[in-house]
Amino acid sequence: MNELKNSSPDISGKDNREEFPFELKADREYAQILMTVQSAETLREAKQIIEEFGIHVLDTKSIAPDRVLFRLNAEDMREVVLKLTENGFSGLKGINALASKK
Repeated sequence: MNELKNSSPDISGKDNREEFPFELKADREYAQILMTVQSAETLREAKQIIEEFGIHVLDTKSIAPDRVLFRLNAEDMREVVLKLTENGFSGLKGINALASKK
């Protein structure tokens, strides 16, 4: 029996490639974070949390209407993702820079 799939984005943080087939590819120098954003205010709040770590957002790329990719001037994004999660953000995916894997 065929089941209907929910077409809304999965913000649970689970890997759901059928609904969102974007694949993060490691940058040589910069960590990246892909996250769900609900509004411009959410985007500003996320940038503020990131910059509280002394990390700057080098660029922001819209991947889907509610998904944004941040490229950071850091090699490691783990502490930033943890802080974003602690502040209620979900649907986060991150990848460290290749240089951090030496």
